[in-house]
Amino acid sequence: MAVPKKRTSMSKKRIRKNIWKKKTYFSIVQS
Repeated sequence: MAVPKKRTSMSKKRIRKNIWKKKTYFSIVQS
C-alpha cells in the first residue's frame, strides 16, 4: 500500500501512543 510519508509517520506515532497508553494502563492495573 502506497501511503504518503507524513501519513505513515502520523499513524506510527498514534500506534506508539496507543502502546504507551496500554503499557501505563497495564502497570496501573498490576500495581
